[in-house]
Amino acid sequence: MSAPLLSPFQGWLIRPEWAPRVTAGAYDSKTPEQRRAIVEQNPFSYLGVTRSHEDRFEGCSDTELLRLSTQTLERILEAGAFAASDHAAYYAYRLSSPDESVAGDRSAVPPAGRPFDQTGIVGALDLDGLRDGRVLTHENIRHERASLITDHLSHVGATSSPVSLTHVARPELLEILSSVTLRSPEVDVVVDGVRNQVWTFPSDETTIIEPLLEDQVFYVTDGHHRCAAAFAARAANPNRAPFTRTLAVLFPHDQLRVEAFHRRAPDRSFRSTPELVDALGTVGHLTAVSGVASAQPTARGEVGVYHNGSWFRLVLDPLERPTSLASLDVERLRRDVIGHVLGVNELAHDSDVDYVPNPAGIAELVSRCDADGHVGLLVYPTDINDLMAVAAAGDLMPPKSSYLVPKPPSGVFLRSLGVGVTEDSGPS
Repeated sequence: MSAPLLSPFQGWLIRPEWAPRVTAGAYDSKTPEQRRAIVEQNPFSYLGVTRSHEDRFEGCSDTELLRLSTQTLERILEAGAFAASDHAAYYAYRLSSPDESVAGDRSAVPPAGRPFDQTGIVGALDLDGLRDGRVLTHENIRHERASLITDHLSHVGATSSPVSLTHVARPELLEILSSVTLRSPEVDVVVDGVRNQVWTFPSDETTIIEPLLEDQVFYVTDGHHRCAAAFAARAANPNRAPFTRTLAVLFPHDQLRVEAFHRRAPDRSFRSTPELVDALGTVGHLTAVSGVASAQPTARGEVGVYHNGSWFRLVLDPLERPTSLASLDVERLRRDVIGHVLGVNELAHDSDVDYVPNPAGIAELVSRCDADGHVGLLVYPTDINDLMAVAAAGDLMPPKSSYLVPKPPSGVFLRSLGVGVTEDSGPS
């Protein structure tokens, strides 16, 4: 019998007494300045392990980033912050939060007005599923970002940020999850306002779950760069079995919530605001508004535009022959606004387009635009069903097309790869 697409693994869990110090929310929900301040104040924060290119300081190379990441994980493991399991298992994982805590700055999308709760299964994902159609993706990636993660896997030797997946859950699977989560959790920690709870599945329930995960299609909802990096790391470590899988969590699609990834792009023609207004008028109806409250998108096809202190509301022209991908706001922005009007190829590595997730706040987007005169674009969030439809059609959205909240933090689970820091610990 072949191994399941999502398999049990012999992982490590954060010890309850260390959880508040080690666990760290998604790096892209914070500014580089905020991340640096956290790491300086708390040398055990897992943010010190998951450093990105944005965390480089003057004179800092990628090699130095990897050295600092390795040093931080060594410090965490030497302190005994994680407890290693003695057997392979699945984990039930629940994220819950009041609506306000999850969303942060919700000025760009209408509030849902309800508490948030999602419960999934953590396991090790077979990377071959991404090649044979059992696991579908929906986003393009930035290769320089994936390259740093690849080096991280091979040098640091562990992963703690699970790739997020979704599927149409079977009722019997949800019933088992509900039963397991009635027990006392082994991990119960609040990170950035989100409660994280973990339960280890007993061996008998692990055996029951495995066949329930067969003959299903999984969709990657967050972690496209981590998937690409895992593939590259597998190629670089062909004789190491742990590199054939990657840490992942599988949530039911009807429990997920998507927020916007707002865009910030340069204008290659360096136009004044009135000139830019004329150019944007060629792709939709543009109206000057008094502030962000009036500019915020409330439906598909609406875009908030910020330039040099002024806000506008852009309603994109209707499409003649919409397809699943072509009708999405993020694709229309890439093609018609960022590409046609601003003259930027968003998919190029040197596009200078960057992204601010809604939880990081529109004020952060405005601050960055004011610093260099770039154009800010507020996006209406992509629907989870649209995300799945694009993936099923084999199409790819632009990078950072969706921001699922809450994101699993780093530092709750640890999967050892048996190299780097974990060379003497044995692989998961």
